[in-house]
Amino acid sequence: MMNKRLMESRGYSFKCNLGEGMFGKVVSAYSSRLKRRVAIKVIDKKKVNPSYLEKFLSREMEIIRSLNHPHIIKTLDIFESHTSKVYVVMELCVKGDLLKHINVRGALPEHSSCRLFTQLCKAVQYLHNNDMAHRDLKCENMLLDTHFNLKVCDFGFSRRLTYADGRLVLSETFCGTSSYASPEILRSYPYNPKVSDVWSMGVVLYMMLYAAMPYDSSNVRRMVRIQIQHNINFPHTPSVSSEAQDLIRSILHPVCLSFLNCRCDDPGSSADKKKN
Repeated sequence: MMNKRLMESRGYSFKCNLGEGMFGKVVSAYSSRLKRRVAIKVIDKKKVNPSYLEKFLSREMEIIRSLNHPHIIKTLDIFESHTSKVYVVMELCVKGDLLKHINVRGALPEHSSCRLFTQLCKAVQYLHNNDMAHRDLKCENMLLDTHFNLKVCDFGFSRRLTYADGRLVLSETFCGTSSYASPEILRSYPYNPKVSDVWSMGVVLYMMLYAAMPYDSSNVRRMVRIQIQHNINFPHTPSVSSEAQDLIRSILHPVCLSFLNCRCDDPGSSADKKKN
């Protein structure tokens, strides 16, 4: 149970539940200080795997405090109760997440997909320019505000990028969701997390345009084989421009992905393969 008395002492009046997950819930509340409704993620540290608590939760809290971009969910406050519950106060996006929107409305018109994808690109560019990677980009982790603007959320697998002798230290941790993951991650290869973020963005764009995933993830081994063969199926309906299809092909290209993993940060040399 969340501590409503603690919330009220911080100026937050509980309104309703927005959703529940494995480690806690998200609720809506009214902030007397901000004079508006907010979303509060309540994380029960007692339910969190100790290794996740040590490695990922502390990273997430540090990173979300530092973020400031119009297309990334703004963290407004963080506090903890004596019962080991962490309260993360964020701006509220009343339209819900992108996946739910697609499930209800179907594929988005191409002009709407283009607009949202541009906003996603700006958010990810901001992260990468500041040496951060999200590592779990998917439609569920993209919220829509009143004006149908996209906001990236859930930085539970995010990390700051590190370098050794001027070379990017590759990630080896399996992060994210298999249907959005690049072939390197699915094959347990060390990977450049920035490049893998871009792969996930290609899957998101396909999902917006077709209301379907580009690959069948029910058999991961078969999915990886199809990814490596660069075999992407584009349905006849809805009608999508050749330019948009070409963009998806260029993003979901395993040859380019492999090349970029070695070259994008340090031309002429491979990145150190250190676990992180």
